[in-house]
Parts: sequence; C-alpha cells; structure tokens
Amino acid sequence: MDDLPEFSYSQRHLWANADKELGVAEVGVTEELFDELEEILSIDVPMVGDELEMDSMCVHFHLHADIYHLRSPLSGRVTEINKTVLDNPNLLHLAPYEHWLFKMEYDEPDEFEMLMSAVQYARYLDSL
Repeated sequence: MDDLPEFSYSQRHLWANADKELGVAEVGVTEELFDELEEILSIDVPMVGDELEMDSMCVHFHLHADIYHLRSPLSGRVTEINKTVLDNPNLLHLAPYEHWLFKMEYDEPDEFEMLMSAVQYARYLDSL
C-alpha cells in the first residue's frame, strides 16, 4: 500500500481529496473496499445540493445479493456527481483513486483531522 495517493482516508474505506483553497473535496472509494465486494451493479449517490453530515449514509452500492452502504467522510453540500462512474461502476474497480463519486463543499476543515493520512491508512490496513 505504499502507492496510496496523498488523500485523507476513513476507516470505512472512503477517501477525500481536498482543494483547500476552494473548500471542495472529491470523495471516492479505496481499492481495499473491493477486496470485500463483488461486482457493483449500480450506485446510488446523493443529489447535488444534498447536505451530508460526517458519518451519515451517503452512497449505496447495489451488488448481486446485497446492498453495501457507505458513510460520508465529511460534512457539507454535494456540488457535483460523477455520472461517468454511475454509468460504468466498473471504473471504480479498475482505478479507484482516479474516479471520484461526488464532490462536496465541506463545512468543517477540522474534520480532516479525524481522517487518516495515506501512511496512517496503510498502517490501519496492516492491522486488519
């Protein structure tokens, strides 16, 4: 896991890549998550304008036999969704750090301190 991008990571295998000047973060899923999941058939994401709270349910992956729920790594407003990924969820399997699910204006920059750095996330994965 030495090749993790310098994003912020949640224990629930989401990443946030912040543009601190704009106060906007891209949110995506980590490669590690796909070790747990089968093929994703479809994805439900929040709508543009939706308000999210840190750790609230925000994304739902529809699998063959189940639905996998993901929680928001940050609080804020959804500003954009990635329709390309929604139309082709397999892109997340192929390059999870190149394809975000949605962008959000985050409310609390301090919430990034509750997330892990790439080094911390790699150590977390080693401890599982």
